[in-house]
Amino acid sequence: MQTKGSVSGALVGNILAARLSFSGTHRDGTIYNQRTENYTNTVSNQGIRGQLLYLPGDGVSILLSGDYTRQRPDGYAQVYAGTAPTQRADFRQFENIIADLGYDLPSRNPFDRVIDHDTPWSSEQDFGGVSLNADIEMGKGTLTSTTAWRSWKWGPSNDRDFTGLSAIARSQAPSIHHQYSQELRYAGEFSDHLNGTLGAFAFYQKLDAIGAHILEAGPDQWRFVQNDQDPLWETPGLLDGLTQETRPGFRNFSGALFGQLDWSLTEKWSLLPGFRINYDQKEVDFERTVTGGLETDDQELIALQNRVFTPISFRTDIDDWNLSGQLTLGYDTVENLRFYGTYSLGFKPVGLNLGGIPSEDGEPLLELAVVRPEKVHHFELGLKSEPFTNAILNVTAFHTDIKDYQTNVRSSQLGVTRGYLANAEKVRVRGVELETFYEHPGYFRFNASVAYTDGEYVSFTNAPVPLEETGGGDFKDISGEVLPGISKWTVTVGSEIHGKGNLFAEKGEFFLGADLYGRSSFSSSPSASRYLNIGGYALVNGRLGFRGNKSFSIFIWARNLFNKDYFEQLLPAGGNAGHYAGVLADPATYGITTQFKLF
Repeated sequence: MQTKGSVSGALVGNILAARLSFSGTHRDGTIYNQRTENYTNTVSNQGIRGQLLYLPGDGVSILLSGDYTRQRPDGYAQVYAGTAPTQRADFRQFENIIADLGYDLPSRNPFDRVIDHDTPWSSEQDFGGVSLNADIEMGKGTLTSTTAWRSWKWGPSNDRDFTGLSAIARSQAPSIHHQYSQELRYAGEFSDHLNGTLGAFAFYQKLDAIGAHILEAGPDQWRFVQNDQDPLWETPGLLDGLTQETRPGFRNFSGALFGQLDWSLTEKWSLLPGFRINYDQKEVDFERTVTGGLETDDQELIALQNRVFTPISFRTDIDDWNLSGQLTLGYDTVENLRFYGTYSLGFKPVGLNLGGIPSEDGEPLLELAVVRPEKVHHFELGLKSEPFTNAILNVTAFHTDIKDYQTNVRSSQLGVTRGYLANAEKVRVRGVELETFYEHPGYFRFNASVAYTDGEYVSFTNAPVPLEETGGGDFKDISGEVLPGISKWTVTVGSEIHGKGNLFAEKGEFFLGADLYGRSSFSSSPSASRYLNIGGYALVNGRLGFRGNKSFSIFIWARNLFNKDYFEQLLPAGGNAGHYAGVLADPATYGITTQFKLF
């Protein structure tokens, strides 16, 4: 069930106005945990937002905004989805491991929505912020200043072995983020044929762990990590309570100068150039300690413990300059028919890994600590048209080349079970999109789009191996393979019928609408795996309600109306023992939303 409400009204004529809004969402769990005999993946969100508008004089407006959201879901649990045979020895295959430990899964059908997890799941969040925006009319334009602060407190808990075994007893990475930003820009008309924007932007961010990011081994972990049948692995208590504590500290400053022009060269030709000069400075102080487990002076046993969790520490900082921009040339052939071409140069700034990096012989692979910036070359050709009244037909073709593509990859090493960022030398994405829209005022609305997208790694020579090749080496050349998350085909269709009417003396319109979204299959793994592909699916959503003109609206809605079972993501369990889990999409979900204004 979902409810929303707002209160608004002028306090002192048109000089000062305030608005306060509340929102809340609650949903019962959709996955049953037989270990705790409770449902998980619940939703419990509450939020508040306020605005204060001050108009001290002509041409000046000042808006103070603040918001806070509290989320306390019991989730989001991932369910066992399958097992892939790896290249490790037979005794290290998942099915043999759980058989030797006398364990079986509660269900091998993920859409039974049943789990047996001994670590609680939670995704607690508190986030919000304050911003002050001032608009001052100057000449033929407006000078805008925006000052903002935002905070995000993150308190997760996860069962990263996805079973009732105590292999990973705890996995959690609580942290607190603070962001401060200041933007100053001027937008205006410079002549009858030229207008544009010029500005500057500064941003500072800091991130710290709350206590420590914790990964704790349980008494069953030795069966998942042993590399041979050395009886020392069976030493009682060897890994019990062995705990890896990570304390990352991150600081980031970014500054930019930017500008964009809209230049009407002639009645038919227009030019839209833009630029951004960006500076980034980042630093990380990373420390990982290991405690617990069997207390021993035996160097062979200590070496086994270090093969599970390795203490490492490093400090590094980096800075970088980037230039980006775009150039769009447009041509209006006839009324309501426009062709355009765009070239843009973009980037993703240099990065640093905060969740850890793989190690070799107990030493961190420091070359993986720094993530090189992406360089993006994007080309686009398009047609925008209105073939007849209230109708739109647009066609776009695009081609994108990305150098040093930043992607999150997974390691078979347990200590970096959450993965780390790495660079692929070059990727390419290209495709075509067609979209159309039609509206019959007061009665009917229709929209549809279809897109074809092809994405592949042109060159990625040192990618981690896919799940089924675990044990056959740590890295692989996956050049020519598909990019994750991209469907070849995506289709959307939506329609709505509506008509004027009254409800509880409120004038407005009644409406009935439905939307279809479909996509073809896609890879869910950075290194393509035949076990981690998600099949295509189609979803239908619906809504029925009343939109008031002034103070009141209400509607009922349904998502995934026909209760389609599908995955949002598939991912290996920590340590890559062969089993993998799925992030289940929501089943059929229904609710009611109300909106109202007072005063």
